[in-house]
Amino acid sequence: MAKININLSIAGKSYPMSIEQEKEELYREAARRLNEKVREFTRVPSLDQTDRLAMAALRFSIVALSSERSGRLGSAETEALEALSQRLDSYLG
Repeated sequence: MAKININLSIAGKSYPMSIEQEKEELYREAARRLNEKVREFTRVPSLDQTDRLAMAALRFSIVALSSERSGRLGSAETEALEALSQRLDSYLG
């Protein structure tokens, strides 16, 4: 599978990545949705950017785990979410 280099902007920071070309749309959509969720948490003035990212990641993790447990996600989707979760953990850690 061919790899491509992309840059994703998440919460105002650019993240260069090397991904499989056929997964580019998935990554871009995931970044877009994450940015939307982070923006939702800007209404809570006591949260800084790290807190907003953590809360957004938690929301997506809950949805992913619920879907996984109900059998709606396949292994490829679960692996993609886990990879994204690890990237978020490394950013937040």
